[in-house]
Amino acid sequence: MSLLGWRQWAVDDRGQLRPAWTPWSPFPPSMLLWRADGITQAQCLRTKRPDSTAVGAPAPAGHDRVPDEHCLCGLYAWRTPEILAAARRPRWTALPCVVGVVRLGGRIIIGERGYRAERGYPVAVLDRHGVVSASYTIARYRTFSALVAEWTPSGPEATGMDQIAG
Repeated sequence: MSLLGWRQWAVDDRGQLRPAWTPWSPFPPSMLLWRADGITQAQCLRTKRPDSTAVGAPAPAGHDRVPDEHCLCGLYAWRTPEILAAARRPRWTALPCVVGVVRLGGRIIIGERGYRAERGYPVAVLDRHGVVSASYTIARYRTFSALVAEWTPSGPEATGMDQIAG
């Protein structure tokens, strides 16, 4: 089962989608990239990762599931385009930002205003200036209203109730 979520991305100098709200510098470069060639897998800095098992290195404390109820890990998205539209633009970056729709799957934690998911991939962006790399095979829109009209679900998926009831 999967859900649609709404989010912002910062677009790096190669046209790749990065989280708009997370400064990237303390993280491994691949950790915060929304992949163009497949599904993005959420990672947690408190969870043991294959690249952190060097001989003699202490294993990070953490949890087995991502996202975890007691952590901030996961791929974030808002529940509705209205919540996304009301969000302010991130101020920490001078990079161009785009908004769009993601398909979320795997373990999903449903919050009051949004989701945290184990896996996801972008499906559509508002890319007025053509800054997103052509390597992303996603729908591209020039107006927010066109994006919303095509990607706003109806029925149970619109509220996430299918995930709660299922």
